[in-house]
Amino acid sequence: MKYKLVIFDLDGTILNTLEDLREACNYALKKYNLLPITLEQTKSYIGNGIRNLLLLASNNHSQIDEILDDFKSYYSAHYNIFTTQYEGIEEVFKFCKRKNIHIGVLTNKVEDIARKLVEEQFSNLMEFVYGEVIGRPRKPDASFLLTVIEQYGYKKEEVLYIGDSEVDVKTCFNAGIDGIFVTYGFRSKEVLSKLTSKIVDTSLELLNFLGEN
Repeated sequence: MKYKLVIFDLDGTILNTLEDLREACNYALKKYNLLPITLEQTKSYIGNGIRNLLLLASNNHSQIDEILDDFKSYYSAHYNIFTTQYEGIEEVFKFCKRKNIHIGVLTNKVEDIARKLVEEQFSNLMEFVYGEVIGRPRKPDASFLLTVIEQYGYKKEEVLYIGDSEVDVKTCFNAGIDGIFVTYGFRSKEVLSKLTSKIVDTSLELLNFLGEN
């Protein structure tokens, strides 16, 4: 089997976190008398971390640090209210487990919440969850991804990264590893197809790249 380590993005790839993110964003915006954002706006702003999301949502408001603190306060208590698994994604994880493929998560989401979400949604299926922590470069910087690969002792050609955004495409390019990108997440097929031909429309199509046709 070609791939021995498969690493997943989180938001828009394995979990639909959009509504909880929108709720937390609008909670913070309201405190500063700013207009709420829609789900579609939230979807388009996600990908480069929460600070970037809030900068776009608030039109670069001067009190962005305070808005960010309010977002974090709300989201840390409401991160798993509306969040759901994408259909079929758990079957992909279980297939990897049966084939002895190591699986984990690398996301730009704050690591503490990312780990809680993965544990609550998928129990013990993931071997590791890495997210945003102070001092760790965020995607599309590939340095930490390469560190993870090195820790497992695999060659780059034995690793597959699965994501849903232009940030993920750039991360794979920067790391020099294979990537597959899903169109059911936070970026449309139209957007992704301009960046790469390696796209799938459903999570179960991922099995074709993991050895099950």
